[in-house]
Amino acid sequence: MFNTLKALFRATTEKPPEPNEGRPVAAGLPMSISQEDLEGLRLDGRVNIKLIGLRAHPDALFRWNDDAYHHIAAVGHVDLGQGAHLVRFYLDNDTWLQANIENGQVLEYKLFDFYRVAHLSDAEFDNLINGEDKQPDSIGAQTIALTSTTEEARSCTYQRVWGNGDSLWSPPVVFEEQVMTTESVSARHVTHHAMLYERTIEGAERMEYLLLSAESDGEGSFMVVHNVGVDVASVDIDAV
Repeated sequence: MFNTLKALFRATTEKPPEPNEGRPVAAGLPMSISQEDLEGLRLDGRVNIKLIGLRAHPDALFRWNDDAYHHIAAVGHVDLGQGAHLVRFYLDNDTWLQANIENGQVLEYKLFDFYRVAHLSDAEFDNLINGEDKQPDSIGAQTIALTSTTEEARSCTYQRVWGNGDSLWSPPVVFEEQVMTTESVSARHVTHHAMLYERTIEGAERMEYLLLSAESDGEGSFMVVHNVGVDVASVDIDAV
């Protein structure tokens, strides 16, 4: 699972980790990571992210307001083992910024939008994850077609990143996330059954990602989420 999830990120350079001794750990972050390691990102903080170049490419489904600062309402943490972590900062505009961390070093950031969310019954969730009859555009399919949520009638096709590229279907990757909010007494646990897809944005030298995830909170709530996202450079993150 560790190697599979690492495929979500494509950092080409790695720096030696800096010691974390004497630095306080912010709520929701791994013990080895401080908010200074994450551009100042923290629970209950605010962040502005610049994606100005994206405006010039109407082919992208992902949209972003470069001018606004957004409240970080929750922080999620996934421990991948072997010193690897995913940290997710959930913003007040239904988007989330994810950091990929290895051995104390932040490798990459991706910004996702909860593009489409559908609530499921227990039976529907079980059939989606365990059913033998795999449907087109379901989690694990070789390609996924996603229709625009705007008035513009169009569809974009994403290619599966994880699993065997020649297989028509690959099982989703399962991981556990602990989520802290400003009102949390203890972390909330969410189980994800996820698959990553990608496509090239027409006319741009950047990728657009689709992270398709069936989620269970352990308290009887089930949903399937189409998360659409793009890469973000650390210099474009202004956290306060």
